[in-house]
Amino acid sequence: MSDFATTAFIDADGNGFVDTEWVDVTGDGYADQENYDLNGDGYTDVTYNDYNGDGYADEALVDLDGDGVADYAETAGPFSV
Repeated sequence: MSDFATTAFIDADGNGFVDTEWVDVTGDGYADQENYDLNGDGYTDVTYNDYNGDGYADEALVDLDGDGVADYAETAGPFSV
């Protein structure tokens, strides 16, 4: 465990845009927020939020049309990609 927040950025397809952003705000080693750019356009398509720190997403937000606003939200987690 770390006492510091951690952010990881991953460009999986090498196009210069971040495909995965992993954020550990609490420093407990678990991602508190995960953002995924599934189509490689540089914008987040899916966001998972872990509000209670158990390592599982409590909320999933999906932007279907790429306008930056979630078109679908689910709060029944846990979820995974």
